[in-house]
Amino acid sequence: MIVAIANNKGGVAKTTLAVHFATWLTMQGKKVLLLDLDTQGSVARFLGLPPGDELAELFHAVLNLSPARRPPLRSFLTGVAGYQDLVVIRGWGRSADLEAMLTTNAARAGGSRTVAGVAADVLRETLALIINVAEVVIDTGPYAGTLQQAALLVADHVFVPGVPEPATDAGVLDIARRLREVHRGITGLIPTKIVSSHIHEATIASWQRALPNIVYYDPPHRLHGLPRRVIWGEIVGYGRPIWNIRPKEWSVRRAVHEAATEMETVVRRMAYDAEIGSH
Repeated sequence: MIVAIANNKGGVAKTTLAVHFATWLTMQGKKVLLLDLDTQGSVARFLGLPPGDELAELFHAVLNLSPARRPPLRSFLTGVAGYQDLVVIRGWGRSADLEAMLTTNAARAGGSRTVAGVAADVLRETLALIINVAEVVIDTGPYAGTLQQAALLVADHVFVPGVPEPATDAGVLDIARRLREVHRGITGLIPTKIVSSHIHEATIASWQRALPNIVYYDPPHRLHGLPRRVIWGEIVGYGRPIWNIRPKEWSVRRAVHEAATEMETVVRRMAYDAEIGSH
C-alpha cells in the first residue's frame, strides 16, 4: 500500500504525521519504507538521522542508467535506530535539481509525457520493488510541484493535514481538485493545531459539509485531530517520534502522554481507512 501525506501549505504537520504513521506501523509488525520528497530534509532530522539525498541519487540512476547498471535499491535505503523494520529514502537540497532533470527527460519523449508523469514513472518503477513486502509512506513538500503531483499519481491513499483556518483552504481544495482530475479523492482530512476558536470550529464544520465522512474530527469518539500542544511544535528537536520520548518532568510527561494518545487515535484511523490491517 502506498500512502501519501500532502498539502501545499507548510507547517501543517505533514512530516509529523508521516513519521508517526510510519513508526506506528512498524510497531504493529509492518515493514515500512518512508520516502521523503521534501527538499528540507525534515524526515531525517525528525528521526535523528544525518542529512542525505538518496532521493536525488535514486532519480538520477533510474533516469540515466540502464537497469543492469543501477545500484541495488538497498543502497538508497537508510535504517532507523530502534525501528528494525523501517527504512528511509532521504530527500534534501539536491532534490531541488530534480525538476530540471525531469524536464529534460520529458522533453526527450517529444511531449508524450508530462514532467510529473516522468517523476511518477520513476516512483512506480522503484516502489514496484518494495510494495509486495512493505508499506510505503510518502512525505511531500509544502508546494504543488512535480514531486508532490507524482506522489498523488502513485499513491493508493492521500491524507491531507491542515490547520483549520481559511489560509489552509486553498491547499486542501487544490489537492482535492488534482485528485479529481485522475478520478480519485482525499482519503482523510486531518485538522491539526486546533484551538477553541470560532474560526477553527467554523472551518472544521465547513470541511465536514464539503467533504463528508473523511474529516478526522469526532470528539464524542475521542477523535480530535491533533490539537495545538507545545509538544507538536517542539518534537522535531528531539530527533525521535513521541513514542520514544520519556521526559523526567511530570508536567511535560503528562503532555507527551496526551499527545501520544491523540496521535495513536489518528494513525489507527488512517491505517483503517488505508486498509492496512495489523498482524
